[in-house]
Amino acid sequence: MAIDLLSLKPHKVSRDLSGYITYIYGKEKIGKTSLAAQAPDTLLLAAERGYNGLSGIIAQDITSWSDMRQTFRELKKPEVKERFKVLIVDTIDLMAKYCTKYVCNNNGISDLGELPYGRGYAAMRSEFEDVFNALAQMGYAVIFISHDADKVIKREDGTEYSRIVPSLSPDKVNAIIANMADIYGYAHIVQDADGVPKRVLTLRSPNDSIACGCRFANIDPEIPFGYQSLVDALNRAIDSVGEDNITDAPIEPLSTPDDLDFDALINEFNTLVGKIQSVTGAEFGSKWAPKISGIVSKYLGKNKKVADCTPEQVEQLSLIVSDLKDEVGNGL
Repeated sequence: MAIDLLSLKPHKVSRDLSGYITYIYGKEKIGKTSLAAQAPDTLLLAAERGYNGLSGIIAQDITSWSDMRQTFRELKKPEVKERFKVLIVDTIDLMAKYCTKYVCNNNGISDLGELPYGRGYAAMRSEFEDVFNALAQMGYAVIFISHDADKVIKREDGTEYSRIVPSLSPDKVNAIIANMADIYGYAHIVQDADGVPKRVLTLRSPNDSIACGCRFANIDPEIPFGYQSLVDALNRAIDSVGEDNITDAPIEPLSTPDDLDFDALINEFNTLVGKIQSVTGAEFGSKWAPKISGIVSKYLGKNKKVADCTPEQVEQLSLIVSDLKDEVGNGL
């Protein structure tokens, strides 16, 4: 992807809810999966069979991290992206366990702590983040589901308080999902003024007793628990930013290394070198060959050639082509 900072325009908030990331946690059987399943064009990535009572749901069972990796490859296909717009990950806790087992098996260990200097936990977080960040960057709306837990937090003065948090652990793995989320809510039951229990989704906690939050500044702190209630609350928050800052267009997926075409870049490199040779003639060996070798060495290592480049080095190859284009533009 070519970067041109002068072409950047102010960001507009999209009314289209595809591309947003939601993280909902709460008590078992409160209806988290049912809420998420009301979204249009939904695929449930089911690490547990919590969908038996959901008529019409399209679900892919995930019983291992290799299942998740294979599903991830399928989700890259244009025809799959055309069919499904929303992914429900239920539960993210079990996905983390599958990922942990996968990383342990890869390293011949039974516990991540067996690798010194925190390398086991770092490898697990990297693997976990690679998959779920990429899903978000592909333009899918993703709804992560977890259960709730009580956690004792110690203040700087030594006093303690209880905080409601997702059950996903360890904390650094939970932070990956929480930091990705545009909407981070706690589903629970409260008593209304007449003492009647009702389900709500808490999106802001003034006293920080509940882990939650939202990127939309004017979102209602607490809303009735339901898909349409969430959509309505988001639209109210979006409307509050002003018509000039809103768009109906969906969020553009981020470009990733997977979007780079290795073969096309190889051809582009060879075409550029051929053009330089034809234009410079005898001067090519003394002036341009050292320049090209210097660019290649910068990204692939000393004495390496583009012919040595592998598809896994497609990012480096794209930078080589970009630098060579700059050189051609500046001095050919």
